[in-house]
Amino acid sequence: MEHQFSVADWAVFVSILVISACIGIYHALTGGKQKTTKEFLMGNREMSCLPVAVSILVSFQSAILILGAPAEMYTKGTQYFLYVFGQMWAVVMATILFVPLFYPLKMTSMYQYLEMRYNSRAARLTGTIINNLSMLIYTGIASFAPSTALQAVSGFPQWASFIIIGCICTFYTFMGGLKAVIWVDVFQALIMVAGILAIVIR
Repeated sequence: MEHQFSVADWAVFVSILVISACIGIYHALTGGKQKTTKEFLMGNREMSCLPVAVSILVSFQSAILILGAPAEMYTKGTQYFLYVFGQMWAVVMATILFVPLFYPLKMTSMYQYLEMRYNSRAARLTGTIINNLSMLIYTGIASFAPSTALQAVSGFPQWASFIIIGCICTFYTFMGGLKAVIWVDVFQALIMVAGILAIVIR
């Protein structure tokens, strides 16, 4: 069965992309205008707790989880839910051990800590390279899932989804720095919650 977006569907889709880009432009033109590394990478350390918490939450709620977890449980059984206990324990451990350690040090990344802890730039570079490679693979998979879903419901080509979504994400991050990323995440969280509630209500 062939599916196509209506005009209203395309209007919503384009609006989400435009609003995300506008958030980046807004933060590029306000405050310190992202002229310092501290503002671009750390938001001047002035972001309040709620948007940061929502941004972290959304970072773990990719299409892999929203589309993949239900499919996994539907096809393989409910034992998949056990991973939740591991995640909960990881959050508790991070709260007790890592946050009290890293936050007072005012570092921009965990890789700075590796260099400081082992007095080795090689340790920092190794950690950075490993993380970049793993995130590159993860980003490809995380982008493939929504592109596949969009193609299924609209007929929109996967390659075009990759390019458009990638360009928009790169644009608002480049323009607005961490502040833009956090507030776009908050906006996207509202969209995700609305979509999930719509499915449940339906």
